[in-house]
Amino acid sequence: MDENAIRFITEIVKPWETLNLELGRAFSMNPDMNDFIARASSLAVSIKHIPEACAKMKPEALISESRSYEIISDLADSSKHGALRDPGRECKLAVASMFERNPDAKVRFLRNRISINHKTHGKIDFMQCSLEGALFVLQKLGIRTDWSPKIFNHSSPFSDEIRAHAGRTRQIMWTGMQLEIVQADEKGEYVNVDLNGTVKFVLTSEF
Repeated sequence: MDENAIRFITEIVKPWETLNLELGRAFSMNPDMNDFIARASSLAVSIKHIPEACAKMKPEALISESRSYEIISDLADSSKHGALRDPGRECKLAVASMFERNPDAKVRFLRNRISINHKTHGKIDFMQCSLEGALFVLQKLGIRTDWSPKIFNHSSPFSDEIRAHAGRTRQIMWTGMQLEIVQADEKGEYVNVDLNGTVKFVLTSEF
């Protein structure tokens, strides 16, 4: 395995896969500041800059070829610098606990979703966008790996109860959480819907 492949796996594949699995645990997360957001920001920086580090490919020359890479580049710059010269590129991350609803208005936990809230492109799923951006970079660098990323969704029975735990392991403060109720459309993609029912909410907290 060559040096570029090792670097790609170390800086992108392993962090992405670790984050992917941890998002599938039913943590109640402070929406705007937590370890998941910090790690997603760091991953965005790695995806943006690895083409230049490995092959001297400037990000500015690549963004026209991939919308996902462009958005990840905007996120990398926003996370490092805050306000940008072009306000249309600015974006922030937020975390929400995603629950799937069935026709009987019962729910089950899927994952914590990190969303990119982009000034121009709107709300985008970070894990999907980073997956696409990383695969674009992989192709541009000509790296051969057996990586086949798939976003992990927790599988559990539907119930009339939402359970979540606000712990200190992945955040140093907790002021509340965001919930997203979703349902799979005809393409199998999750879209936001209303609950249209009543469920019991059970929260345990270390704060």
